[in-house]
Amino acid sequence: MLQNISMLQLRQKAGQILDETFYQKYRFLIKRKDKPMAVLIPVDDYENYFDDPDIEIYTNSRIREFEKQDRLGKTLLAKAKRVLQSQR
Repeated sequence: MLQNISMLQLRQKAGQILDETFYQKYRFLIKRKDKPMAVLIPVDDYENYFDDPDIEIYTNSRIREFEKQDRLGKTLLAKAKRVLQSQR
């Protein structure tokens, strides 16, 4: 579970929060003026998410590019629909 903490809380209790992250596997969303700024996660999570060469992380703009490339033109879309309907 992700726990919200302020930057002030992080500064005041940095050691405690670091211990909770490492030993108890807590995850923290760090906010400044109620704006999410960063996430503190255990090293195991980091290694699982980011050190795996098979995982690709895309930004929203990259995902939109993929969606544009994946769209079929009207002709191909109609042809695909006909093929799918004929196989029923």
